[in-house]
Amino acid sequence: MNDFSLRRGKFFKGIYAAMGSLITYIAIPLFAIFALMSLLISSGGEDLVQQLNLENIAMWITILGVIIVIISFFRGFYPKGSMSRMTFGIISMAIVGIWLWILSKGGNISLIGSDMSIAINYTIIVMLLLLAIVLRGLYFVVEMRSYREEWLSNT
Repeated sequence: MNDFSLRRGKFFKGIYAAMGSLITYIAIPLFAIFALMSLLISSGGEDLVQQLNLENIAMWITILGVIIVIISFFRGFYPKGSMSRMTFGIISMAIVGIWLWILSKGGNISLIGSDMSIAINYTIIVMLLLLAIVLRGLYFVVEMRSYREEWLSNT
């Protein structure tokens, strides 16, 4: 049997990983975005909602979040040491990187009002978070190499 055989995985571990990703990458960010939108709109900041483009960000967070949840299911489904877990782990971290870049607007926010304008550049923070995501992707490679012989002996 090969690494990507569906007989090798555990369904409930996949569900557990998918639920964790659902909460992390969809539920919490969307709750925060909608709470921010309602707070801004109720205080008369409709133009700030438009400038921040929060509706578009919420749409992309949902689309990429669903993809992350599906891939996270397979990452959790397959056992440690398998090439399939490593592959889905690396793919999920690549999409998480895109998700973070869109959520953070690339580390630049500019708000222009009638009286003043504000520009915030936090690219360094975003790059550090992206580095953490790359390291997590590297973790899946190291995990596969560490557990590979154990996985091969159990097949």
